[in-house]
Amino acid sequence: MTTRQKAENKGNLLYNFSPWLLAIACTFLLILLTIFAASNYQREKELIVEAIAQKGLTLMRFINSSVRESIRVNLRTSRQWDHWQDHMQAAMEQAVEQPGVEFVLLIDAAGTVLSGAGKNLPENTVDPGSLAFAGVLRADDAGRFVTRLVKDADGDKKKFQIASWYMPPSMRDALHGPADAPPRRGQMMMRGLSQHPQFRLVQEEMDRLLDMQPIYIVQLDFEQFNSPLNRQLLQIIILLVVIFLVGLGGTLSFATLKGLKGSQLRLGKMRAFTDMLVSSLPIGLIATDSSDVIQVYNASAKELIGLDADRVIGGRPRVCLPAKLAQMFSGKEMDGPIVRQTEIHLPRLPEKDKTLQLASMVVLDDSGGFAGEVLLIRDLTTVKRLEKELRRSERLAALGKMAAGVAHELRNPLSSIKGLAVVLKSNFSHASKEAETADILVKEVERLNRSIGELLDYAKPGQLRRERASVTEIIEKTVSLVQVDAESFGITLRLEMAADLPQVVLDKDKMNQVFLNLFLNAIQAMEDGGELLVATEHAARRIIITVRDNGVGIVPENLGRVFDPYFTTKNNGTGLGLAMSAKIVEEHGGWMELSSVARRYTEVRVILPLTEDGA
Repeated sequence: MTTRQKAENKGNLLYNFSPWLLAIACTFLLILLTIFAASNYQREKELIVEAIAQKGLTLMRFINSSVRESIRVNLRTSRQWDHWQDHMQAAMEQAVEQPGVEFVLLIDAAGTVLSGAGKNLPENTVDPGSLAFAGVLRADDAGRFVTRLVKDADGDKKKFQIASWYMPPSMRDALHGPADAPPRRGQMMMRGLSQHPQFRLVQEEMDRLLDMQPIYIVQLDFEQFNSPLNRQLLQIIILLVVIFLVGLGGTLSFATLKGLKGSQLRLGKMRAFTDMLVSSLPIGLIATDSSDVIQVYNASAKELIGLDADRVIGGRPRVCLPAKLAQMFSGKEMDGPIVRQTEIHLPRLPEKDKTLQLASMVVLDDSGGFAGEVLLIRDLTTVKRLEKELRRSERLAALGKMAAGVAHELRNPLSSIKGLAVVLKSNFSHASKEAETADILVKEVERLNRSIGELLDYAKPGQLRRERASVTEIIEKTVSLVQVDAESFGITLRLEMAADLPQVVLDKDKMNQVFLNLFLNAIQAMEDGGELLVATEHAARRIIITVRDNGVGIVPENLGRVFDPYFTTKNNGTGLGLAMSAKIVEEHGGWMELSSVARRYTEVRVILPLTEDGA
């Protein structure tokens, strides 16, 4: 209630005295009865839980006693040892015959079911919720047991679960006992049973069971204990209804405030909806009021700019925001255009910039006066990258088309030149200088033919021979081809292959060519030795192969050109290796990413998507 409303109601205090007094009295009585009823209900619930927990613990003690007695009888009466699972299973099946017992489980530290009896049992392992429930007991070594309430598969009935440690009979303690203490009756009995021919087997089996850290999980039917709780709840409801009827007369006196309260509630909901809408916008939004103070700063703007809301909200744009963004706010000056747009590059990382599209708008009030400004921020980084890749693809397509035509026109004259050179060589003696010159001419023509062949291979559409294959096997085969070269340069090869890589449908020969190009480039970049890392991982339905070297690296101005055909920094390179590799990966539906810092490292990532059939 506002100060103005309080002042208006002050003059009607005597008129409203009786309803106010009744309302306060009813409210006070309602609070007292609610606290009293809730306390009784909680106490009744705690007593019921404690009683049912004791029932579960008694059931566990019964099973423990039955297992020990069964083991003792087995060792006393038979020369053949029945494994502990048989003794445990028999005791559990006898225990679940008790009314209200759903099932009894014995699990190990990994959640594997060691033994169990009852209905609705898990097959091999318990569900994650039950494993986490038992894990609470493991996290607290001093804990004796833990309990919880769960619902059955239909979700309409409650079940009570209790978990506690299971301590198997220790043959060693029973046999030896403390050195300074007289033997107990159980120890004397076990010593008498130690002559059993399979006693050592029993001893080892109990030790293994102890190492598993077994835990009981007992589920009991909670519905039979709900009747007292339901009666208590019914009493609470009756008391509340009585108080409600008594207070109804007092509530009617506040009918005049109902409209105001409803309006405030709707306004609060509308404000909450507006705040949620602004926060969930996929574009950044910054808004100032008429005093040029930032009042709205959503999560998308925080992600794009990198500034916390606490540093921005309540401040002025020229103080809190980067200069390029602050320039989009005109303050209270309305001489410029109402809507302004621009694009900026905002540095975020040493190797990457964000391209942002900014659009600012002046907000006017009903009288046409300045009410504030709104700045919308959109991330165009991905769009710009795709535009750049599209231009590169168009350029490469044109280059490939032109290269195919040029190669076709050059091959026929080259064949003639080679033929004439062979004829010319035959006219001179084998050791003459003229024959050597003709031989050089033949080799150069062959080299040009190979270059033309590589150019045609790059220009023509790929013919993939797809088959299901293991990326790990392809990489290991390729590594074996460059092992000798790496050792000659003093380079250490380190493989980090993921164990869960699924098979992929691909052309093994072409992917082998891709990896061979990457490995050779990395080796040639480490003339003074170093380490070549090859790693694989499986994430988001993709297989990612990373090839990283700590060689000479790539200067920043060449990073955008390394996949262009015929671009190379090597004296004897053709510039088609990485271009062909990128083309092969793209034909498989994937792509390649490259990052490098000069004189530090170069990292190439090959991303291959998985197909819908799981390959």
